[in-house]
Amino acid sequence: MATGKTPKASASDLKLTTEEPSLLFAIRELIQTGGIDFDEWWENFSKPPDREKKEELSKWTKPKFTDITPKDKSDIGRWIRYYPDAKDKMTYYDLSGTDRDLIKHINAIGYQLGGDGGITSGKGSKPPLAGLPLIELYFVSETGAVSLKRLRLPGYTDSDEIAALNLAKKLMPADVGKLAKKIKTVFGDTEYKWEKGKSCLSYSGLIPRLQGLEGWALCKNKTAGIALFAAILKIVDLVPDKNSFHLSGSTSNTKYKVRTVTVLGDKVELPEQRPVVDVIFDRAVLKLTLKSKPIQLVKRKVILFK
Repeated sequence: MATGKTPKASASDLKLTTEEPSLLFAIRELIQTGGIDFDEWWENFSKPPDREKKEELSKWTKPKFTDITPKDKSDIGRWIRYYPDAKDKMTYYDLSGTDRDLIKHINAIGYQLGGDGGITSGKGSKPPLAGLPLIELYFVSETGAVSLKRLRLPGYTDSDEIAALNLAKKLMPADVGKLAKKIKTVFGDTEYKWEKGKSCLSYSGLIPRLQGLEGWALCKNKTAGIALFAAILKIVDLVPDKNSFHLSGSTSNTKYKVRTVTVLGDKVELPEQRPVVDVIFDRAVLKLTLKSKPIQLVKRKVILFK
């Protein structure tokens, strides 16, 4: 079958006329958003369910987000801090990417928390972690970059009402002191090194959630990743469930390099998405729902809690 010849194009054909300057901004907007308007999506996502569905409405929690995009990074997408429950200031996720990416991240978090679109499911759902005492472990690299792992404390509470109902044990200073000593022994005294790498090891399921450690970590390999989760669980004298681990990786080498791109004539350095780096334990804090400031537990080899 005969085909027509492709017409030749010259450089002048690619120039914009004075009536078409908005094309550049349209292209830029498309790159930043991924073709989806996040704010429009959020307006519907953050609304409560149909009031006629009383069962769903009673389980619904209002989500919230704050824009934390650095001024010098505004040309490469949006960074937000997402709170699945606006009333729970301690449980949040720092997300970044195009508008399409952010929506995918938020939906994935919803599925992980056992809900759909911010509605916590009832029958068959996993026990919630939000509101339980929270230990945060901070690790730093040679360049000062900070990595964070979190451990909830199932079975403990800082609420007298919950403790009075025997739903959890009231967290006492002696318990906090014991946690601080354990963290110092496991992480501080050993100068624990978390070897971050190209693999992503997830630890998820009912057992990890009951242990307060459902989540994931970037690691050099599966063995190193399991060792990290095992060390964290030593704080509460638990061991990980070997059947709850899943290892995945990325086929994109660009995720492991610092890249510089040109946006409207300006060079912009994109942040490393998955840095291959060793990070050393630096400090640990305890966060409680009824206390506004974190409680300092350990700084390297020194116990701070008295």
